[in-house]
Amino acid sequence: MTKLKKTIIIIATLAFFICIYNSFLCDITAASIRNWVDGFGSLAPFAYIGVWIVLPIFFFPVPVLALAGGLSFGLWDGTLYTIIGAIINSSVMYYIAKILSKDMIRSYLKEKMPKAWWDKFMESSSRDSFLIVFICRLIPAMPYNVINYASGLAEIGFTQYTIATFIGILPGTVIFLNVGDKILDIKSPEFIISIILVILLTAGSILLGKALSKKSSVMPEND
Repeated sequence: MTKLKKTIIIIATLAFFICIYNSFLCDITAASIRNWVDGFGSLAPFAYIGVWIVLPIFFFPVPVLALAGGLSFGLWDGTLYTIIGAIINSSVMYYIAKILSKDMIRSYLKEKMPKAWWDKFMESSSRDSFLIVFICRLIPAMPYNVINYASGLAEIGFTQYTIATFIGILPGTVIFLNVGDKILDIKSPEFIISIILVILLTAGSILLGKALSKKSSVMPEND
């Protein structure tokens, strides 16, 4: 494929993603997703999983999806459906980066990820990449979508990537689903506890990342 054709494909794909997001996704809320999913009745779990598989591909914020899952299904059922959707989606995005759109995604991610993280991720071994993916999954502030695409470009096998993803997203999934489950009564002690857990998860995962960066060469140093 010539350089001109690659450029045209990249521009067309980016334009498509932007049009999809601006036309259909930018105004979507957790409540609107809940209402849409609930409209499927007994098939609501499949509709929710389907939403999880598709929307993150277009960089839709996944905390909104998790809150919708908590609103629709409560904590435990919502956690199960979210994990299924997230694992399928992360697999799809991994292979999109690895096979279909390497050049476009590499250019995009180099602008989105801090240089230290990008360099470390791209140069790391498979074992080190596993730890980086795991730690990134734990940190709520790290964009889930960016990690998916970046992993498809890094030296990490699909099995390792999937295991790191599953283990890494589990704590945050439970905590964010709990927020969604309790969000209808924001004055309740349960909702306040759920927010405290989000803060603790964020702080704890960042501290863990800093500790690893000091003890090994796996994580990039924070400036």
